[in-house]
Amino acid sequence: MLPRFPGDPPRDLSRPLEELRLRIDARQSGARLDQALCFFLHWRSRTSVQKLIADGFVTVLGKPARAGIRVAAGDEVRVRIPPRATPDPVGPPEDLPIPILYEDRWMVALDKPAGLAVHPAGRRVHGTLIHFLHQRYRRPGDPAHDVVPRLLHRIDRETSGVVAASLDEDHHARVGHLFEARAVRKTYLAVVHGCPDPAEGLVDFGIGPAADSPIRLKLEARRDGSGLPALTRYRVLRRSDPFALVELEPRTGRTHQLRVHMAAIGCPLVGDKIYGVDERFFLEHLAGELSAESRTRLVLERQALHAHRLRFLHPGLGRELELEAPLPADMAALIDR
Repeated sequence: MLPRFPGDPPRDLSRPLEELRLRIDARQSGARLDQALCFFLHWRSRTSVQKLIADGFVTVLGKPARAGIRVAAGDEVRVRIPPRATPDPVGPPEDLPIPILYEDRWMVALDKPAGLAVHPAGRRVHGTLIHFLHQRYRRPGDPAHDVVPRLLHRIDRETSGVVAASLDEDHHARVGHLFEARAVRKTYLAVVHGCPDPAEGLVDFGIGPAADSPIRLKLEARRDGSGLPALTRYRVLRRSDPFALVELEPRTGRTHQLRVHMAAIGCPLVGDKIYGVDERFFLEHLAGELSAESRTRLVLERQALHAHRLRFLHPGLGRELELEAPLPADMAALIDR
């Protein structure tokens, strides 16, 4: 519910919000202006509130104010609401076919292909998913349509599937809280060596560093109760010797969790260079020296992991939204052969 200035008539909700008039009460008396506004404008981040103040959209007792001034009980604060930029997307370039799974005024979801990084890192500074999104939505010369997309979550470069991004600052903050609170249900598909037995279950092994591995980022499952707690629900969907298609639902969000847990129960992901047949494949790959024999043993040159489904409460729509990306051809081929 939007705050209402004492004595003002009910707000006309059929029109866009252009200004808020607020009265500081005893709860905010003595607080910084930006902190007090965050109490009233609880749907906005503190950064966005500070930007409103810095851009001259906020007055206290009729005068422009700074974020750090202290407010007192009874002070009248006016906040002008700048018009919100609206998405005006263009189609994807022909050389970067990234399917759009869902799009509205608040967000967009894409089916990221394997091998595409979601954002710049290390020597990879161009050609990422976020570059594609900026190309699609940024309009620096047209402020009314200049939207800055922001990723709501990330998946590994080798992992394919659903990636969601916000097109609205408030939506980003609200859905971001859902991710932090583990209120977003994630479902993955994986092709693994062998077949888990039983065909459905819960892997409950802690995860910690693999001290005996030359790969510094490698982790391992801990059966002795040590490490960070980690839970993964799995279900076999289809078996096609020597592989199986498995549905995975992480109940926690540990690094490499699905890969570590599947390897721990004797069914590593096909193509996994770290937790698969031989960790030396990762060192060869890192050096750019992956041999033909190693490629054959890997079966697939990327880990057979696909972000299949996201489900969460869409704040703008007020209902649950389910986003789904179909099983990619390279993984389907392993099961259908």
